[in-house]
Amino acid sequence: MPSVPHTSWIPRSATTRALPVPKLPASREAVLDAVLHPARLPSIPALAVKVAEVANREDCLPGELGAMIATDPHFSAALLQAVNAARDGPSRAIGSVERAVLVAGLNRVRVLALGLCLPPLRPYTRYVPEALEHSLASVGGAMIARELAARLRHPNPEDDLSAALLRDIGVLLLQQTFPQAWAERMALDGDPLDDDACRREREIFGIDHADVSAEALKRWGVPEEIVEPIRHHHHPENLTGTPYFERAELLWFAGLLTRLEAVVEYPDALDRVLAIAGERFDLPVSRLAAFLDDVRPKIAQFAEMLNREIGRCPNFGALLTAATHELHRLAPTTTR
Repeated sequence: MPSVPHTSWIPRSATTRALPVPKLPASREAVLDAVLHPARLPSIPALAVKVAEVANREDCLPGELGAMIATDPHFSAALLQAVNAARDGPSRAIGSVERAVLVAGLNRVRVLALGLCLPPLRPYTRYVPEALEHSLASVGGAMIARELAARLRHPNPEDDLSAALLRDIGVLLLQQTFPQAWAERMALDGDPLDDDACRREREIFGIDHADVSAEALKRWGVPEEIVEPIRHHHHPENLTGTPYFERAELLWFAGLLTRLEAVVEYPDALDRVLAIAGERFDLPVSRLAAFLDDVRPKIAQFAEMLNREIGRCPNFGALLTAATHELHRLAPTTTR
């Protein structure tokens, strides 16, 4: 196994490293100026987000999408590479963007576009726990959010998937800009439900990762109905009474489920997750375990589509079943 630096798993160019950064803690505006400096942001996301949006329209035509993608050589090359890599046999390689869109299909192109919004990770990412945790949280949370949204008959489950996949881009941007401070923030972790994560980040940076995510996506033209739930996905109660509350709560709960491996070690935290699942999502323990068993292979498939390394995907259903049995054994009269 290669030796890897603990504090940096996001690739940074020499230009990025040379950019000035404010002394922490700084004002929200100063941190945003540093984190969202054009030289730090990848060039593809603005177009990728637009492609994902257009591909989701019922009246979208492959030719329209192909013409849009063809305006960016980097996006075009990424699409062609992904489509050709997925084809079996010795058939002739696809060289046209429009042909690639037809072969891949709109949904596949949409997924590829969303994947391009995530900064590329270094080849040794698989050896860095924080990188794998972030990928699993993003990819796993996205699939869990979509499946929950479909179960709850939300009007646009694919938009819930998009929001969940992109909700923690701010983590990558803060870590890229302030690697040492981010490492110190990670050393403070200890809350399995992440209730205090944003407060700790505001104390260290002057802003939290959810706010950074929202501002980055806002600059890339993502609509408000995705941006605002992302901004408040750790505290959906902030959006109570607004049209965005349900999506924010969905993102929050999907994030909890991706951390189930840690949550089950804390009976109080697990009891709270079970209560939320039953009361807010109509998923008592048996249904929740079945839901997690069903979604687990879909997470792996989605990761493969995005070409993202997520490491070992926990067996969420088995973890939940074993942990709830232990809760019943320890406190049978109070376990939900």
